[in-house]
Amino acid sequence: MLSSCLNPSCSAPFRYLYDGRIFTVERFLTSPDGLSTERMIEHYWLCGACSRSMKVVVEQGVATTAPIRTERMAARGVEAPRQLLAG
Repeated sequence: MLSSCLNPSCSAPFRYLYDGRIFTVERFLTSPDGLSTERMIEHYWLCGACSRSMKVVVEQGVATTAPIRTERMAARGVEAPRQLLAG
């Protein structure tokens, strides 16, 4: 169940579908004997503020957030947040 924003530095509670963005992640788990594979669908939510500058990624089997690449944002005419421009 979605209860809050996936961004660990955000405490926004999930209340409405129209606020933010839901990400669907499909993963396949193989049994230890390698004979069967199970398909898993997981849903994650980023609040409106976080979804403008972040996306959901899966790294080493764990869902986390990552900044949206500024080049893609510029191509769409979206101004990049300050924290993405530094560095």
